[in-house]
Amino acid sequence: MTRIGIVAGQSTTQIDDAKKVVEEIKKYGDEVIYEESFADNISEKGVHLNAIDVDILIIVGSDRLLLRTLLELGNKTIPILPISSKGQPDFLFDVTISSFPTIIEDLMDKKWTKDPRTRLTANISGDLSPPILNDIGLFAKRSATLIRYELYLDGEPFWSDGSDGLLIATPTGSTAYSMSVGGPVVLNTAAVFAIVPVNSVNPSRHPIIVPEGTEVEIRHLSKSVPTEIVLDGQIRTRVDGSPVVIQKSDDDAIFVKFDEEKVAALRGKLMKKAEITEDLVHDLPPSAKLVLKMLEYQGQLTHKQIIEETMLPPRTVRYALSLLLSEGLIKKRVSLRDGRQALYAMINIIAENEDNKDAK
Repeated sequence: MTRIGIVAGQSTTQIDDAKKVVEEIKKYGDEVIYEESFADNISEKGVHLNAIDVDILIIVGSDRLLLRTLLELGNKTIPILPISSKGQPDFLFDVTISSFPTIIEDLMDKKWTKDPRTRLTANISGDLSPPILNDIGLFAKRSATLIRYELYLDGEPFWSDGSDGLLIATPTGSTAYSMSVGGPVVLNTAAVFAIVPVNSVNPSRHPIIVPEGTEVEIRHLSKSVPTEIVLDGQIRTRVDGSPVVIQKSDDDAIFVKFDEEKVAALRGKLMKKAEITEDLVHDLPPSAKLVLKMLEYQGQLTHKQIIEETMLPPRTVRYALSLLLSEGLIKKRVSLRDGRQALYAMINIIAENEDNKDAK
């Protein structure tokens, strides 16, 4: 019997979608273990992620939930099956809630393989971070403030720079924040990392690719500017000026991988979405592209949260949001929790595009 763990987001839609997944699994008679937050929402007994012991962990929700779950799992290498609750595939989600019934038989019959994804770790003042799937960033705590640092590779000085920040991204993370600030897209099978300066004052500073075995060290961070290290966009830690050492984690993240033909069919909409999005955002300024990417990556956010996540000045964020609203790429609504605040979210580009075609 296969033991399957279930993690779900906190929204009503995500909880309902996770219930559907549980119903499908129970048809096969396998054991279902609930993560405690999801268990509380459905009045079941649950287990904390630190203690969960399962053969497969299904995560129903968004990229943000996936990244947060992996951080909480730490060094555990349980095979992960992310299921998108958005109704369409995403960069880390081949399977959607609507397509799950088409792959569950393969899942239960173990007709899948393990897809290892390289992760990073950061040594911050002697404390080792949990494994990081996407990226590690260094930024000034206050937005629109330059940080100054020296970059060392395998103990050798490589450059000294002043910039808005510095990103070290895995191949998986190369399509996330890194891509928004000009980093290269890297195939998941490539044994490399991308090092991406964010808005360097030196125009000759470009992203570089290094072998995954490289020890990346950031030294001599300017003490006059409070600096934070940001782990997968989820954890922020103050850096006290001591060197920060980043290197490959010993523990990969393991994803459940299905037959290529089946995955290609499931991801058809994602490719379509990427093509449509590229056409729509081609002429937008970098700040607007970054805000759009952050909304896609994190889900709906308030104006304040967008400033915190992107580290852009408030005025720049306001301008970016106005452009995205005028282009019909995002939508705005009043927060039900606080009527004084607005929430911004990406519009379902595929659905909008297909509706427009139908109208014609």
